This record gives sequence, C-alpha cells and structure tokens, in this order.
Amino acid sequence: MEIWPYIIPLPSDRTDQRKFLITVFGSDTAIDILKNVSLKGKVYQRNLIKNLKYSNKTIIKHLKTLVSFNVLNEGMEKVIEDGKTHWLKWYTSTNMGKWLVLLFVPTKRMDNKLVEKIVEELFELYVKNAVQLCKDYNLNHQLLTKVFKKSMASTV
Repeated sequence: MEIWPYIIPLPSDRTDQRKFLITVFGSDTAIDILKNVSLKGKVYQRNLIKNLKYSNKTIIKHLKTLVSFNVLNEGMEKVIEDGKTHWLKWYTSTNMGKWLVLLFVPTKRMDNKLVEKIVEELFELYVKNAVQLCKDYNLNHQLLTKVFKKSMASTV
C-alpha cells in the first residue's frame, strides 16, 4: 500500500477528537458532503440535497455537526430568481476543514501548484505545533532540526 503523507489537524481535547473522528470518518454522509465542498467557493445546501442520495434531514443534521466542529462555515445569500426572492444557505470549508476536503481530492487531480501549497501549509502547521510540543515538554527544539536533516539526507 502506498502511503500519502498527510496530517489531519484535530481538536486538542481527547473527547472532542473522538467525536470529531467519528463524525467525519464514521459516516458516509459526512464524507460525501466533504467530497462536494469546493476549496474555491460555496456549496449550496439545496445542491447537496439535490445531488446526494440522503434525506434532507440527514444532510442538514450532518451539515450542522460539521459546522459545530469548525469544519464548515455557513451563511445565507439572498437570490432573486424569476422575480422571487429566495434565501439560500451555503457552506465553505474552514481552515481546518480544507484539510479534510483535500483528503478526498484524488491525487491525480492535484496540480503541482496545489501540492506545493499543501506541502508548505501543512509543514508550517506541523512545525509550529512540534515547536510548541517541544516547549510544553521542555525538549530541545534542536531535535526538530536533527530530524529534518536526517530525513532530508535519507531521501536525497
């Protein structure tokens, strides 16, 4: 099995981690919603309901949960269609949510620019957290430099 090197940001609280993982990965509905969220724009609730095979109630329940876990942002938009005013609910990924959305983007659909951005942002996120972990446990942060140099030497 080939491994895709990926980091999933998780809530720091252990109870929230468990709930988060079960919510996102324990449900085909949540996964299908995330597969339909774009990194570049809004996804409308009505389109999710139209395009996914689940009931309105199930989709809305999962959307609310994903919003409560800060995976998705939600908003309303006023639209005039055929002279009638409609309010449409939309969703976008949060900063944390984009990492989950990216999990479901096939690697063949990622161009070099996107992969470069992912590597840069994930590495920065990981390093910041690793530095904080070193501080929290009174570890010498030079450990990170040592690991980085060792990893670079073994892959070049």
